Amino acid sequence: MNKIIVFVFFSFLRALSPIYCDTIGGSAASTPRIFYMPMVSYTFITLGNIQAHNVVGGLTLYRFDPNEKDKLFSASLVYTPQVVTNINHDFPNLYHTAALAVMQKINRHMINGTFIGLTEKPVYGGLRTVMGMAGYSYNLIRGSHFSMDLGGRLIFMDIGLKLNNGMSWLLWAIPSISLSWKYEWITFGFIPGVWLTIAPKSPVSFMFQTGSHKYDASLWYRYFKKENPSAEIMGIGIGIKRDSSNVLISDGGRYGINYDAIYGSFRLLRLWEISGGWAFNGREGYEQVNWETLFESAGYSDDSMYSENIGSGFFISVSFRMSF
Repeated sequence: MNKIIVFVFFSFLRALSPIYCDTIGGSAASTPRIFYMPMVSYTFITLGNIQAHNVVGGLTLYRFDPNEKDKLFSASLVYTPQVVTNINHDFPNLYHTAALAVMQKINRHMINGTFIGLTEKPVYGGLRTVMGMAGYSYNLIRGSHFSMDLGGRLIFMDIGLKLNNGMSWLLWAIPSISLSWKYEWITFGFIPGVWLTIAPKSPVSFMFQTGSHKYDASLWYRYFKKENPSAEIMGIGIGIKRDSSNVLISDGGRYGINYDAIYGSFRLLRLWEISGGWAFNGREGYEQVNWETLFESAGYSDDSMYSENIGSGFFISVSFRMSF
C-alpha cells in the first residue's frame, strides 16, 4: 500500500471542512446538532478499449456545538464498487473500495482514524489490501494569515517487508506537518500535497492542487451569498488534470489506470455536480507493492508504474450530495 491512500483521505477530510463551516455557520441553533451528509456519484471513463465504471456511495455524520465552536466530531463511511472491462492483463474486472474515517477536533487538538480496504474482494482481501491509520496533530500556530499543524501518524499496513524470523513488519510511525497561508486574494499551503487558490472571494478564481501523481488546475466562475462570501451557490469551471484509478489485488500487487484530461464542470447549490471532458495519454500498469515502491510513489510523479499506452477517450462524472 502506498502514501497515495493517505493523501487521498487527508484531502477528503480537508475538502469536507468548508462544508462544515458553511452549514454550521448558517445555523441559528444554540444547542448541539448532528448533521448528516449523504453522497452518491457515478463516473464513466473510456480509454481505448478499456472502460471503467465507478459508483461511490457514502454518508458523513458530524456533530457541532454552537456554544463550543472549537469542538467538532465527524465520521464518514464510503463504499465504491469499480468495474473495469477489457483489461489488457489477466486481472479481475470487479474491485471494491471501503473506507471509514473518524475525526475529533477539540480546540487546537485533532485526532483522526482511518480504515481503508482496496481489493477484488469486498472489504478484506488479506493484509496486503488494507490499511489502518491513527493520527494526532496540534495547531501550533494559528495566526490571522499563517497556520501550522504538527503531529504524527501510526499506520498499520503490510508492504512486503519481512523481519529475520519471516514475520511481516506492519506498524509505521510517520511524522506529519501541514502549513497554510491565507490572504484576501490568495490562499495556499502544502504538506500533504500543494494547494493554491487565487482570488478565493472573487466570482472568478483560479485553483490548483497536486499530490502524489495527480494534479488539477482549474478556472472558476462563481456566485456567492452576500451574507457568507465563502458559501458557493453555483459554479462553472474549466481545467486540466492528471487523474488515476488504483486498486490493490490480494496477491500484493497494485493495478492502475493513469490519464490526463481537459474538462468542464458545473456545480449547483452544492447539491450536485456534473463534469466531463477529453481524456488522453491513457496508460495502465501493474506492480508489486513493497518497500521500494512505497517511497517511489510518495513523490509528485509516479510514472514508473504506468508503462502501457491504452489510448484516449472521454470521461463523465455526476455526483449528488446534501446535508440535513
